[in-house]
Amino acid sequence: MSSGNEMSPRSPALIILSGLPGSGKTTFADALLREISADHIESDAVRRRIASSPRYTPAENRRVFDEVERRAASAIASGRIALIDATNLREQDRLRFFSLAARSRVRVLAVRVIAPDPDIRRRLQAPRLGHSQAGPEIFERMRGRTERFTCPAIAVDTRYSLGPPLRLLVQLLKESNQWIHPAP
Repeated sequence: MSSGNEMSPRSPALIILSGLPGSGKTTFADALLREISADHIESDAVRRRIASSPRYTPAENRRVFDEVERRAASAIASGRIALIDATNLREQDRLRFFSLAARSRVRVLAVRVIAPDPDIRRRLQAPRLGHSQAGPEIFERMRGRTERFTCPAIAVDTRYSLGPPLRLLVQLLKESNQWIHPAP
């Protein structure tokens, strides 16, 4: 669950990834985990533990995100960085985690992972590694649910090198003594 070695475990923070299925969130998370030590909380892995045949229903989503929040709170309380790897497409989905960061008094960084729709469709057609079972039909269903960010976020277009946004995120984690989130 933890990886990397540049960030001290004495620097708790919350990193929230957001993006459509197939946008490259887990690829970005894996690259980030080679740079920092964090608890990778992947909603797809949580969903697979909760439901062997995921249906992506509202009730299932509530159970999944309650567990994701519980794991993030545990990581933060233990002084670690929590890296939430989930779609987080709606503002209310993200606000739940911003509220957790505010209650926990830790820094929070939002990362919006994007790719052009044709690239995402191509990725979702190919065999996928990892826990995600979201295919083109889930992407099409979720595509219209993306809500604008009301807080600062790092935008990562996964068509391009991940190096620059990774360096920026690591630098922000190392230097920032301010919380980066909207007022609750």
